[in-house]
Amino acid sequence: MKTPTKTSTITTLAIAVAFTPAALLAQDVRVAPVASSKPLPPGNNTTELSAETLSVLRDIRRMSDDREAEIQAALSLESEAEANLILDTILADVQDENAEARARLSVEQVNRTQRDRDEYVDYITRRLRGEVAIEDAPESFAPRVRYVDPATEEVVVRQPQRRIYKGGRRIITYRTRAEVPPVLLASGKLKRVEVAEVGGSPFRNDLILVDDMPEAYLAPDAYAVSYYVDPATEITRDDILFEQGTTNFADAYSYDIVVDLATAMNDPSLQSQAFVIEGHASAEGDYATNLALSQARAERIVREMIRYEVARERLIPVGYGENEAAFPANAAEPLRATDRRVTVFRMQ
Repeated sequence: MKTPTKTSTITTLAIAVAFTPAALLAQDVRVAPVASSKPLPPGNNTTELSAETLSVLRDIRRMSDDREAEIQAALSLESEAEANLILDTILADVQDENAEARARLSVEQVNRTQRDRDEYVDYITRRLRGEVAIEDAPESFAPRVRYVDPATEEVVVRQPQRRIYKGGRRIITYRTRAEVPPVLLASGKLKRVEVAEVGGSPFRNDLILVDDMPEAYLAPDAYAVSYYVDPATEITRDDILFEQGTTNFADAYSYDIVVDLATAMNDPSLQSQAFVIEGHASAEGDYATNLALSQARAERIVREMIRYEVARERLIPVGYGENEAAFPANAAEPLRATDRRVTVFRMQ
């Protein structure tokens, strides 16, 4: 069993930047806005949001402390029909007046230009096909804010901490089968993911105990959910933001990026492909809570993609919590914010 610590090695999309990790702990890091043509950070949008837009940002299903009925139904699955019912209930059967396919928010509401939208969608479509590298990303794909190390005056962004195992396998673990999210147990019944005890898995000796992860998550009787992705199709965003502790989108820009992803997935060249939507959290807080919150947020994103006519059968939401955070809990807030991200892969 390997036990690494979270690293603070830094790269950018196109430029590598070195810095001293200690200089970035428990101190202010200046936030440098990107060029004026780019979206402003949350709260700086000068366009007043309409009541309709605000209702779109809220999650009508909301997080629930009482999901016992869903959990018990998932634990006792006997058929594929029951599995599909659970997935429809959680992901595709939200009862609100806006549940049908929605028109896009205006560019004024999301503080973008139509050119940015078109350029963004074109790039992520090609990325999901595996045709372009991250270094080929257009300006419209750049983060909304940049983080500057006050000691070096250099831009700081996170080094990806993703772990992709042999054959492109991604793995997340849970202490018990009852803690495996119902959507993943149902997806396992449909053979879209694999759900198995850690002790009997072929990857049991490769799993990593990260900082703050209780050892019970890697015990032989713990459960692992795994699936295969194409690493060359990865898209990671740290600017799909949520209100603290909720599944409500923090701003209209965040919501619009989700719609961009759905638009790309609906391209004719990708309509036969399936995708995993991963939610990731920063390191502060309780490990189990972060895991559950990131799962709920990934599910929220999938629900919105379904409203933009991506078939539910093509989407799998998976929360990773702080499992792949790059920065420790006592790092400066702007750095920890980059760990709160969404990652999309095309599944193999």
